[in-house]
Amino acid sequence: MWEKTMLRIEIAASDGQSEVNEDCVGHHGDAAWVIDGATGIGPALLDAPSDASWLARTANAALAQLLADNSEIPTVALLQEVMGRCRDALAREHVREAEGPHEHPSAAFAMVRVIDGVAEFTALADCRIVTVDGAGEGESEGEARLFGSYALDALEGSTVEAMKAILAAEGDIGFDALKARLLPGLRANRKLMNREGGYWVLGTEPAAADHLWQCRMPVRPGQRFAIASDGFLRLNELFAVATPADLLSISDQEDWSRWLGRLRDLEKAPGSLHRHPRVKPHDDASLIVCSWGSAR
Repeated sequence: MWEKTMLRIEIAASDGQSEVNEDCVGHHGDAAWVIDGATGIGPALLDAPSDASWLARTANAALAQLLADNSEIPTVALLQEVMGRCRDALAREHVREAEGPHEHPSAAFAMVRVIDGVAEFTALADCRIVTVDGAGEGESEGEARLFGSYALDALEGSTVEAMKAILAAEGDIGFDALKARLLPGLRANRKLMNREGGYWVLGTEPAAADHLWQCRMPVRPGQRFAIASDGFLRLNELFAVATPADLLSISDQEDWSRWLGRLRDLEKAPGSLHRHPRVKPHDDASLIVCSWGSAR
């Protein structure tokens, strides 16, 4: 008897660090994704809990609807339409005019789609995908690693270096004062959004879909995928307490809660900001883990 294969969702979880969670996780059919709204650096454009959360939820709903309407739509066309809908919604709903595109809400994004036996990875900014990198029949023949775009990392690195210099020269001046000192650099970085020589994001400019980071590999029975926001990736990329294989092995609420608890403890630990410099002491954290296998 023929057995249908599909992308099975094992866990989809998101944890906010304020009254507003600016991340979203979503899935439909053989596609799963994470959206990480970028916290605004200016006055709000919208009457919403935050511009970033508005964008994440608007894009999340558009992705699900478009895939429900046409599960075979090419990814570039899919994201062009998503961003066009976000642009049009912003034009209808804004409560003040933006001073420029750099003030528009934006988001990092990563998605896994399985199409005709091929796993397609798509990313914008610093959400990433974890899977085993190997062409063998068994996952033991490969190594779990991160996939995604790293174009934003250099810009964020320069901000962290500026932060370290301030802390070294002036000591702990408090987070609000530190952020105020960093704001001109943060604003300059944001002006490079969706520009050649800068970095590309999910937002209100459909042309960004022509600059997706993508790769493809044949999908293997039982292959697992983890998709994470940069907030959850801190476990690997900032604090170095989790390997890509650790993230890929998360399979239920208990695993998620254990790793999330460890992340929050590390963020809150005395001296954490000095040992592990970062602009946001705490960040929203999101993860979706899925596998390719027979329908249950």
